[in-house]
Amino acid sequence: MGKLTNFLTGRLLFSVLIASIGSVIYGWETGMINILYSMRPSFGSQFGLYEFKPRAGFIETDDKNLREMIITPSFIVGGLIGAFFVLYLIDSIGRVKSLYVAAIVYFAGALIQVLSHEIVQLCIGRFIAGIASAISLCTGPLYIAEQSPKEIRGTLGIVNSLGLQSGMFFASLWNTLCLKLIKNPTTQWKVALAGLMVPSALFLLTVWFLKETPRYLLMKNKDDQAIKNLAYVRNKNTNDVSVANEFNDMSTKLKVELSEGICTWKELFSTKTIVYRIVIVAILQLLHMLVGINAISYYSTQVYSKYLGISLEKYGAWLATLSTVISFVFTFPAMRYIERIGRRPLLKWGAFGLGLCMVATYALCHLCDATHKKVFGWICVIVIYIYGIVYGWSWSSTIFVFVAELFPLRMRAKANTIGGIFQYIGSIIVAATTTTLMKYLSFYTFLIYAGFSFIAFIFTHLCVRETRGIPLEDMDKLYGDNTVKNREDFKREVNNCFEENATKV
Repeated sequence: MGKLTNFLTGRLLFSVLIASIGSVIYGWETGMINILYSMRPSFGSQFGLYEFKPRAGFIETDDKNLREMIITPSFIVGGLIGAFFVLYLIDSIGRVKSLYVAAIVYFAGALIQVLSHEIVQLCIGRFIAGIASAISLCTGPLYIAEQSPKEIRGTLGIVNSLGLQSGMFFASLWNTLCLKLIKNPTTQWKVALAGLMVPSALFLLTVWFLKETPRYLLMKNKDDQAIKNLAYVRNKNTNDVSVANEFNDMSTKLKVELSEGICTWKELFSTKTIVYRIVIVAILQLLHMLVGINAISYYSTQVYSKYLGISLEKYGAWLATLSTVISFVFTFPAMRYIERIGRRPLLKWGAFGLGLCMVATYALCHLCDATHKKVFGWICVIVIYIYGIVYGWSWSSTIFVFVAELFPLRMRAKANTIGGIFQYIGSIIVAATTTTLMKYLSFYTFLIYAGFSFIAFIFTHLCVRETRGIPLEDMDKLYGDNTVKNREDFKREVNNCFEENATKV
């Protein structure tokens, strides 16, 4: 905690929290759908997932899995489209203005969902919100990384993950309360969806207080504004020695880097070390989803009901809510240990732990089905909770930190966006196929996600290198960029120019 208190200021924390609200909304969109699917007489009946039979009650419609295949990934498809917008936004209008756009679009998407009456309207609202999610998820971690001192960059990066986990928790809690307390079918799902307006409105109201990152301003040759913003977020004067030293070091390295110009698409895919990093990020973000987190997030209540014999009406929603509480609480320790343990070990052993949990989930579902003993079902619930803890400690906390750190400024926007695109591709695959896989493969589906988890373990062991404590401007050296040595002479020349400016500042 000593390191954190030494470098953290109130203004920096305030900026990080606002930038993370976009993740709260993303988590809310993810967490609410699980409980909405449990509202059979209201949401389920309204959107054709369930129909009422006099003797059987509300039962699944024949095309329920197809409707879920449309509703669930509509948000994620919007995210995939939004990721392409980020390519233009981040470097052209800046990090902060990109978050402005995300906040406005998020609010519009949430409002359309609340006012919807048909599946098409609902999916349009989720699609629009998905566009905003991509902008905020690509920009937020990047904004936090560029504002943070390198000593606590990983710790503050996890705030973004905490936002996601808290969004899932509040969505689950809100929707569960609506499920249990509101008996009118129409009012129930409407009020449940209306909860999404809270974080959306909060983001829209607070995002205007953010200041642009010094690194982006330096990229646009706005040096005077850059040092002012740096001093502001560090809560010091522009003539403070520590601010001057940090600014001059940052500026010197960036001027050297930017002397080559913003990375073009041709350079991005023709330079070996850059392509290598792009491939690593793309595969990591794909595996980030293929380990099966969205299968649990979207369909855990159905797993409890179908395979474990646990009453959906009595326990399902509360068990899903408790799962989000546990995941949220156990993400906090990662803030303490990410700077001690590092990014690579958390990703590597986290993937191994996720794989074990998925194998155990399959085995316990199989035992429950074969023996009809509910004790195996309740043990399986505990394993699913452990899965959430491992995910919160590892991939949820670390992947966005690692990706935001890995690339230098001149290529950071393009590279992070490519990573975001592959994250959404993976999320679409899981969200769109899980309900059908469970229909035809039953609990054997979890073995598929176990396989991807172990692939993630092997890939991380072989390809991921530690970024802890390395300045953002020095990431080229991590993967052996031979051009770094050729820049040293130019760097010394630029540094000599800045030594005179340092005394003036």
